[in-house]
Amino acid sequence: MRMKKILIVSEGNACRSAMAEGWFSYYSRGSATVKSAGINPKALDMRAAQSMMDAVIDITKHKPKSIDEFKNEEFDIVLVMDKKLTTDIRTTIKHKNLYTYHFNPPLVSDDEKTTLKAYDALRDDIENWAFDFIHEHIKKLF
Repeated sequence: MRMKKILIVSEGNACRSAMAEGWFSYYSRGSATVKSAGINPKALDMRAAQSMMDAVIDITKHKPKSIDEFKNEEFDIVLVMDKKLTTDIRTTIKHKNLYTYHFNPPLVSDDEKTTLKAYDALRDDIENWAFDFIHEHIKKLF
């Protein structure tokens, strides 16, 4: 069976799509190559990296990338993590299947503990989505 090529896209490729790349890579091992990119790449969000590390997924070496780096590639699956980006991605990236899911960025508050809980909740939501998606579309459980 041929490895599927998956691209995950968000605004900055610093938090949501970086977390998603970590989870999708974990759950699709041996069945897909997973990359992520952003419309306007920004430095890795270290709270996102810490939250993922708490779940034993290391994304600290993640380097945010621009979707421009992938314009000449074709992907089996493109996952867009922000509804407002769907139209641009649909016309920019070659793909066989495109899915849009909306995950709001974590809310940052004055209370660090509350902020970290928001990152952990986002991490857990993305993990559940990755697990379900991979087992529905890539590696059937049964």
